Amino acid sequence: MIASVVLAHPRPGSLNHALAASVVRALAAAGATVRFHDLYAEGFDPLLRADEVETTVFADALAARHAAEIVEADRIVIVHPSWFFQVPAVLKGWVERVIRQDVAFVMTEAGVEGRLRAERALVVTTGNAPTSYEVDALGDPLTTFWRDCVLVPAGVGRVERLAFGPVRGSSAAARAAWLAEAAAAAAAA
Repeated sequence: MIASVVLAHPRPGSLNHALAASVVRALAAAGATVRFHDLYAEGFDPLLRADEVETTVFADALAARHAAEIVEADRIVIVHPSWFFQVPAVLKGWVERVIRQDVAFVMTEAGVEGRLRAERALVVTTGNAPTSYEVDALGDPLTTFWRDCVLVPAGVGRVERLAFGPVRGSSAAARAAWLAEAAAAAAAA
């Protein structure tokens, strides 16, 4: 199994970094070949260039590598904070540049046809607002974005989201439980 793990958090040592490390360890222990990308550490350029629009040409080798890896991944894990109940800008740019038409999906007369081969995706998010507020007041925008707008149309069979929070003021015990829960979910068949 090939697992692609994508992290989008600017601060090394953050809970998001710890969650990604826990996921990577669990996947490796389960026998997966893990391809890990820390978008901030890699300096991923989130800007979709004019010469990339309506083509399968990538403006840089890093974006091309991300696209090739995500297409052949059997499992995808994305770890990020919820900022204003959305993904960080670098991750939105990653979606626009990597999960794009004629790379991760094609448009046919019948609709969208996904090209990703991953059967499962796990999205792990952190936030400071209570999860109930996000779901009750806003209709769960992150799950809708990842499941309905990005991953399922690109061919992923099942998308699960774990939302941890509130992070600010959380105890060491709560964080340890979140790390264990993320690891277990990533390694689950």
